[in-house]
Amino acid sequence: MDFERKNYPELPQPAGAFHHSVRSGNMLFIAGSTAGGTDAATGDIAAQTEAILDKFEHILKANGATLANVIKVTSFVTDLREGPAAGEVRLKRFAGNFPASTQVQVAALGTPDLKIEIDAIAILPD
Repeated sequence: MDFERKNYPELPQPAGAFHHSVRSGNMLFIAGSTAGGTDAATGDIAAQTEAILDKFEHILKANGATLANVIKVTSFVTDLREGPAAGEVRLKRFAGNFPASTQVQVAALGTPDLKIEIDAIAILPD
């Protein structure tokens, strides 16, 4: 089976041994993303969620898709009490095309200011 591992030069580059996305057939796996490298990196969870979904839209567009193609997301938050604010952003950005979803609380992310990390799986159009 063929895989396409890809980074997107317009986005902050991964700081570890991974790619922004991996494509296999019509499935696109988007690596866990934070607001790191954006102006929202020190913002509230809503601003960070917006920045992450902006990154996802860039990756999806480069693969001929939109947020409507996302079928699964996993969110890692540092405080579950802030989850509803991130959820409001998702309500707006996914506009009714809601993916299956999991949210878990973690002790910390890459830097103390980061409040949320999200990964995603999308089915690309034929």
